Amino acid sequence: MNTQGSGPRLPLWLLSLFLLAFSFGTDDLIIAGILPDLARDLDVSVAMSGQLVTVFALTYALGAPVAALLTSRLPRRPVLVGAAAVFVLANLAAAVAPSYGLLMVARIVSGLAAATASPAAFAVAATAAPEGRQGRFLAVVGAGLTTSLVAGVPVGTWIGGELGWRATMVYVAAIALLAGVGLLSSLPALPGTGASRLKERLAPLRRPGTAAALLAMIPSGAGGMMSYVYITEIVGRIGGIRGAAVAPLITVVGLAGIAGAFAGGRLVDAVGALRALMILLLGVFAAPALMAVLGLAGGPYPLPVVTVLVILYGLATWGIAPATQAWLLERADGPGAANELIALNNSAMFLGFSLAGGIGGLALEAFGPVAVPATAAGCVLVSLALFDRAFTSGGRRVDR
Repeated sequence: MNTQGSGPRLPLWLLSLFLLAFSFGTDDLIIAGILPDLARDLDVSVAMSGQLVTVFALTYALGAPVAALLTSRLPRRPVLVGAAAVFVLANLAAAVAPSYGLLMVARIVSGLAAATASPAAFAVAATAAPEGRQGRFLAVVGAGLTTSLVAGVPVGTWIGGELGWRATMVYVAAIALLAGVGLLSSLPALPGTGASRLKERLAPLRRPGTAAALLAMIPSGAGGMMSYVYITEIVGRIGGIRGAAVAPLITVVGLAGIAGAFAGGRLVDAVGALRALMILLLGVFAAPALMAVLGLAGGPYPLPVVTVLVILYGLATWGIAPATQAWLLERADGPGAANELIALNNSAMFLGFSLAGGIGGLALEAFGPVAVPATAAGCVLVSLALFDRAFTSGGRRVDR
């Protein structure tokens, strides 16, 4: 299908999907930047406040496949606009929540809204992309999540510091509102996927390796996010970089992630989803492995060396998403199955994200900062083994 995208200029509906994904990523991670203020205002511990991040990620992970199934027959525009509206209202409710319990409920509702919209957004981007640009259109939506790390979260944290944490929730709601209005005014009338049964939608899972690929996204997500969660400890060990000097490196990771998302999409269009995925998987493993090797060998190393490491990490870790999604979409029989596969893929990825902090924290406490990238590389090795199973069937490599 080709809708409003045959030329080099990106259509408004795609930019709106980017903005919607940006608001979801910001909402997921922004709590980390306002934890002390929020905990003090609601009279709870910082640790309890941190569970607001976990509940969003878990709600998203568990809710995405169910939401994809329940909304599959509905036209795409009402699903996306409706989910955006619920997301806006949930964040406005969070902004005025008088207690921790009610704030937790608002976070659950916002997570469900994001779980409903995200798979539909990726599926729409793929099916409505012009011929030969599917990878790039997928990358635009994925870049919305990545850009939230380098732009959405820092800006929201600054707003929280100046106006209080409740203003941050209004900020997230405003972004989603703008995205919803853009989708309402520009998204073509794309139909739902019909009345196929759940068994038919999940039929691709019976193909050799598809289930293994989805399972592989859990350790891949954990290994990929782990180094970001504990980046202050890692760069402190391998580069002697601490305090305010870490902030520019975090920005570099985010910028590299944005570049990686777009580069990953172009790589898919250039060499195909399977080859792009194999190349990027090696990068996802190489980055934390190099961090661990250098940390064990000595240090501290010069700033340019550390900068190259974090650039490699950002490029590969966030570049892999378009390749994974495109490979799964190639294995889907019809839009219904595609929506389910994207939902399951996103769920597995967010499950991995939710595990990253806990597993990495255990490694950090037991063996120190170098153990974090080493553990991350180990997680990616598990993911590589599962992906190898996904790429082979009966001893032969498969393209589908």
